[in-house]
Amino acid sequence: MSTVSGRTYRRTRPRGFADWSPKPDTLLLVDQVRAVLDEYREHLPMTARQVFYRLVGAFQYPKEENAYDRLQETLNRARRARMIPMGSIRDDRAASAGYTGGYDSPADFWESVRASAQYYARPLAEGQTRAVEVWIEAQGMLPMVSEVTQQYGVIVYCSGGFESVAAKHDAAARIAYREVPSTVLSVGDYDPSGLSILDAAAEDVAAFVAAMGGSPPTVKRLAVTQEQITEYGLETVPQKRTDRRGEHMHDTVQAEALSPTQLTDLVRAGVEAAVDLRALARVRERSERERQQLVRKAERLR
Repeated sequence: MSTVSGRTYRRTRPRGFADWSPKPDTLLLVDQVRAVLDEYREHLPMTARQVFYRLVGAFQYPKEENAYDRLQETLNRARRARMIPMGSIRDDRAASAGYTGGYDSPADFWESVRASAQYYARPLAEGQTRAVEVWIEAQGMLPMVSEVTQQYGVIVYCSGGFESVAAKHDAAARIAYREVPSTVLSVGDYDPSGLSILDAAAEDVAAFVAAMGGSPPTVKRLAVTQEQITEYGLETVPQKRTDRRGEHMHDTVQAEALSPTQLTDLVRAGVEAAVDLRALARVRERSERERQQLVRKAERLR
């Protein structure tokens, strides 16, 4: 079989959609995954790590890295076999850039104007005395968390990339030049690396903000905390021997150990405690009045 590079390989993995007849123990795992996805269908897609921790808690799935590797392979094969919907699992998707849009006709343009009027909204952060943003360590959790925060006009940023000095400088710039103070809510792993990422980022961003003449943000950790480990009975693992940042931690927990419901509830509660809910209600009411006015005008333009 010819390849793009011209090299020849011995085919060991399926390509595209492929039939699959898994062994009974693997088929049982697929059924358990389906049960997890059905339980959290309102929060899909889930990351493989989130599915893994739910399997550990609900079905006593082995809490071992080789078991996680087996789960990943099973998810890949099951999706190729259409036994699990492809979109139910959150992988790192390929990025894209560029624009190929346009209008088929003037009528198509006016139809787009009418459709746009239906989705008119004022910025939900309007009237807030503080700017709120959420930092998450794991990029795979971003869609799930942003589904909650966008209801409050709050943006989520992946702080896993904050080991980059440019990323921390960018965060400082948007914080320093705001007209109101900033509050940062953080979600990350409860382990030396996760805690040090937040500590270093908060310290570095604050230093940059001060140099820019702004007010350093208030940073609060939403999850994972020691109290949540006890409250939710989260699955813990010993500290990795290779992770020597800061003091030794007897137990560590990854953020994905929180169920989607626990995670979204914590984020929602944290955001609601940080924003002015009355100001939010006022801007929503004003936004809806203006949306209805624009819809009526757009209908007349058609």
